[in-house]
Amino acid sequence: PFLVIGQSGGARGSDPERRSRRVRAGGMVDVLAATSADVHAVLSQRASGPLSGRREQVARTLREFVDANEGARASPNLRDERRDELGGITSLLTDGDLPGDQDLALLALKTLKILSRKEDNRRRFGRELCRAVVRLALTHPRASHAVTAEGANVVLNACYEKENVEYVLECGGVEPLVRRVADTGETLRCRSAAAGAVQSVCFQAPGRCRVRDCDGVAALVALMKELDRASMPRDGSAGRFTDDERSMCRARVVGALHNVGADDDAIRAIRACDGIPHLVRALGDVDDGVCGSAAGATQNVSRERASRALFRRGGAVEALTKLLARGCDPATQARAAGALLNILGPDLDDGHLKSGEKARANEGNDVSDRGSTGDSSKENETKTNSRGSNEDAPTALSGRRSSGSGRVPAEGSERRALGRLLSSAMALTAVWDGLFETTPTFDPKVSA
Repeated sequence: PFLVIGQSGGARGSDPERRSRRVRAGGMVDVLAATSADVHAVLSQRASGPLSGRREQVARTLREFVDANEGARASPNLRDERRDELGGITSLLTDGDLPGDQDLALLALKTLKILSRKEDNRRRFGRELCRAVVRLALTHPRASHAVTAEGANVVLNACYEKENVEYVLECGGVEPLVRRVADTGETLRCRSAAAGAVQSVCFQAPGRCRVRDCDGVAALVALMKELDRASMPRDGSAGRFTDDERSMCRARVVGALHNVGADDDAIRAIRACDGIPHLVRALGDVDDGVCGSAAGATQNVSRERASRALFRRGGAVEALTKLLARGCDPATQARAAGALLNILGPDLDDGHLKSGEKARANEGNDVSDRGSTGDSSKENETKTNSRGSNEDAPTALSGRRSSGSGRVPAEGSERRALGRLLSSAMALTAVWDGLFETTPTFDPKVSA
């Protein structure tokens, strides 16, 4: 057994017995598996009829390509830097007979999902290919659950590029995605893929507005509540799912709320849907991707005065300080620091925390405080999904307490400590914003 990167050169021979061999053990890659060049060659040579006479050959080639590249981490195509031809797969996806063959449609969408992991391919999608995906997988009445999920995965990957977000908006792709997120009769796999697509769409301001206007915030919060319920069924109308699938869905839902939370009206919608307690709960998730997105969502939503009061009462300060001490990646720590600045900063006066009257007076006022530190619209979900430990840390704010040595802290010492914490938080946030105001890097670990 040995590892060979699949080539993008000319098409191979079509000996079925020779091409059907698979090397599965130890993560090895089949040297004889179909490449993107094979896919393009077969699809470009289709006979005059839409799929007549070539259906089995097309399906076999697509299946070989998908089998060799399904896992992003070990995908030969993702590591091959040579350009993939998209003309053949575009021709297949725009074929009017394809919706009638759901098995072949599923293979075609999986193939495109694999190709869309590459930035160069995403940039060459174009309006026609985006429209074909939306029509085949999201709006066609005959689309199966599996086809819809794969179509959403394609949208998730494609919408890392701003132009593709615009194309998806043009062809009405957001509304069916939101409907899938909200549909409790859908499979969790399909709802997760739809939530991931919404997350990508919401990285751009027009996408956030469209998701907000079609009640996407309510759909996302409702799904987050379902995932938080320990009694959520593992079998039944929603289909079977694993703990990893549930964790991935949760990461995508919280990530979507992080991104859409850059919109002021969406903030009010998150609060109105009672989403704040669930964001606080997500701050303590064992998955670093989930708690990082939750910290970003908290930073965004806490720009509103009424939401800040709910975060304070809901234990967000303690959860955020634990997250800062947990040793997560710098982006997560910067978001947690910014969230603390938003939640506590407006109630500080000359470095001292008011006794509580000002905080209580502000609670319930539906006003967005522009003076608070908000999450930059360019620093939304970075789509990381690493694991980390969950260590306890002291809370940042409470009444006068024992220091642990039996002595009562000196008057003002905790206020000074809080001031130092906020100063450090402000510096950390400023440094991160100055260095990383860029589009997040495509990460195959959390993408489709």
